[in-house]
Amino acid sequence: MSRGARRPEVMVVGDWDADGVVASALVYYAQRNAHKFPFRGEANVNIAPSGPRGIGKRLSGGCWDYLVVLDIPVTEEVIEALSAYRARCKNSTIIYVDHHDSTRGSSKKLEALGVLVVAGREPTSMLVKRMLENMGVKLHPRLQGFVDAVGVLEGARGGVERSQVDVVAGISKAMNRARDEEVWRRYVLWVSEVLPQPQPPPIPGAGVGGEEVEESDKEIRNAAMELAMSASTIGMVVFVDARRKWKRPGASALAAQIQRIVKRPVALLIEREDGARVLVIRSSKGEAKALMEELNSMGIVEDVGGHENVATGRLAEETTVKRLVEALHRASIAVIVKRGRKV
Repeated sequence: MSRGARRPEVMVVGDWDADGVVASALVYYAQRNAHKFPFRGEANVNIAPSGPRGIGKRLSGGCWDYLVVLDIPVTEEVIEALSAYRARCKNSTIIYVDHHDSTRGSSKKLEALGVLVVAGREPTSMLVKRMLENMGVKLHPRLQGFVDAVGVLEGARGGVERSQVDVVAGISKAMNRARDEEVWRRYVLWVSEVLPQPQPPPIPGAGVGGEEVEESDKEIRNAAMELAMSASTIGMVVFVDARRKWKRPGASALAAQIQRIVKRPVALLIEREDGARVLVIRSSKGEAKALMEELNSMGIVEDVGGHENVATGRLAEETTVKRLVEALHRASIAVIVKRGRKV
């Protein structure tokens, strides 16, 4: 780049969870330190968190030379947001890297908008890592360790130090609890550092010695115990209607805790502040994804996302709880038959 030339503007938008944080840190490092991705040379790097809901507002703030979206499952809201962004920012290079089923199934829609898509089944941070390595970006061991730890949390096996896995799991807990943009940015910058830092960034409002984390975990455990006692078995899942009992973030962690108690796949129904009803399914043998796909094919849920053992979907407007319960029973039978298991 010649002297006096304008530096390109890069915007990295990553999901709130640990995979999104680490994937964003990889791209931040590749641009800020290695000067190789997405622009070969020096560029100004902006980072921000988002999920599928609200991404339109996130992208409405401007146009960037390069927009990199990481670990966000594609929904109709995402497609609409990218369409509006493309119409406004015709010369922007858009790169979308993700591993969710909905993204892989929407590749053609994204490509029709001129989006460069990298989709696969590995965690997004692993997809980014492989892409960067193919471009000649050498990752330092510390950053490599975070990628491997995310792989362990997402179900991959490998020799990763338990302490690093615990740190990455702590990032997920912090994001679930704080849901704070500044906290997310601090974690991205901390993960991307070449030199090890002694401690992760502090969480605003956290008690000394992790007291707030312990209190949050205790609240989830207590709520899970209460909800497990009122749950009902529907087909192969334990169904929990928590719409009136759980109004805060952390529904996935709550579903996981209930699953540990009941030892069966769990379908947890919550209601967000905006009135949307969301179903979270947690399992241990891949049932979550299969069940959610069946419910989606029946028109019971929309905007499906997640993985083999954790899947989310928004209930269609016309779906009543009674219809959901009936559909869960039919979906259970369909999954059992497809897997060749006895009813």
